[in-house]
Amino acid sequence: MGTATAKKMDPVLAELVSIVGAENATNAKHIRYAYSYDLSFVEPKLPDYVVMVHNVEQIQGVLRFANREKIPVVPYTAGTNIGGLCIPERGGILMDLKRMNKIIEIDPESLVAVIEPGVSHAQLAAALYEHNLRFGWPVGPPSASVASCAISHGIGGMNARYGLQSQEITSMEVVLPTGELVRVGSCAINPDAWHSVLPLPQMDGLFKGWLGTTGVVTKLGINVHHIPPVLKIFTVSCDTVEDMYSYMLNLSNYEICDDLTAVSWWLSQVPIPYPYKPMPAGASEWFSYATTYSFTEKEREARVEIWEKVVAEEKAKGTSIQVTHYPEEALAARTKLPSQIVGSTKNYCKQGGAGISWPGTFTPAKKWAPVYNDWKKILIEHNLSPSVRMSMYRGVHYGMLRAMIPFNKQSKQETENARHAIVECLKVDLAHGGMPYKPPVDFAREINGRAHPGYLSLLKQIKALLDPNDIMNPGKLGI
Repeated sequence: MGTATAKKMDPVLAELVSIVGAENATNAKHIRYAYSYDLSFVEPKLPDYVVMVHNVEQIQGVLRFANREKIPVVPYTAGTNIGGLCIPERGGILMDLKRMNKIIEIDPESLVAVIEPGVSHAQLAAALYEHNLRFGWPVGPPSASVASCAISHGIGGMNARYGLQSQEITSMEVVLPTGELVRVGSCAINPDAWHSVLPLPQMDGLFKGWLGTTGVVTKLGINVHHIPPVLKIFTVSCDTVEDMYSYMLNLSNYEICDDLTAVSWWLSQVPIPYPYKPMPAGASEWFSYATTYSFTEKEREARVEIWEKVVAEEKAKGTSIQVTHYPEEALAARTKLPSQIVGSTKNYCKQGGAGISWPGTFTPAKKWAPVYNDWKKILIEHNLSPSVRMSMYRGVHYGMLRAMIPFNKQSKQETENARHAIVECLKVDLAHGGMPYKPPVDFAREINGRAHPGYLSLLKQIKALLDPNDIMNPGKLGI
């Protein structure tokens, strides 16, 4: 990384150099700048130092020092989130974990993989495919961190069957803000057993969804799955969100899909139109793809029979459902994962001037239609496209409702316009029982303003217990 000379080195940098080496610690502004921003509307903020750690011992050393001196620490892997989660709120040390990228184990019998935090989706996919195995790859950059996505309740291409990536976590090793090394799950009892967080107390929950504010995950066990050889994708279109919800609810009852998703016309465009572009006359507003994997042709035929039954029932209701052809490129982007076709965030926002953010939420499916209709009004009023996605989770009737909103990040006015619209959309969703995921601080404030006092009290108690000097990504929880 490069650093100052020994004579001019400040004492904090000197201590970091002693822990990670001169080539892995710096306070050079041009390097700090690279870690100060992302694609979101969150205002850039510089860390004071950047360290590149290579092992658990270095993480412990940095955190012990930071805890003693009360210096903030922000854990960072690939920096591909679009919620400002790794932008330092209070300066401090940016801890880059990308060099900790070992796949420690793949067990094709127990169907468990153990990885370090820097392992990317592309790297793990290549290793798993050698065993004909897969994970729930997101439609996102292949360079993104598997572990960071999983502990942040990330989504993937198998949500309808297996749930969120966080539900696939089997064990973990964590360095606490005080520098103490802990394990939770089966690996805490036997160091070679990474198969389950149950039936032990689920202390893994202390590190999932906490946005890097309770510790640094150094090893993660995850479930992986066989790849059935027979793929069948069902695609339909509908003119209204109500008709699309009706179809998705009906089909989800049978639990035959790995992924059951619908996107609005604006999200089906690559790139998403910015500013707002009216939908062409006569076009359907919603398009759905449902991926199914089978081990035999007979199994595939049974899934086809169920799907045809659902379509017939929806037509009998008089809805606008139509069986349609989904573009091959778009289908490949959602089945041949990790994908660089539309999975790269730049394809979502290149028309918007390098800015993109979202109200990304977990929302009861029965609320999708009213929330979307309000979102559409808000976004169009702000000259933004209502580019929205709806996905069912694990066979139950809630799931992801999110809008991918590109904007011109080179303009403060247009960035603020997008931020305001997104927060207004979030307020609508919260009123309907939805919950934002990977939330920026603007969202955290809205969440906390509605929270039960006991929830906030417990949140603060746990944070204070694990991080007594409030050094871990401080400020991100909005408390």
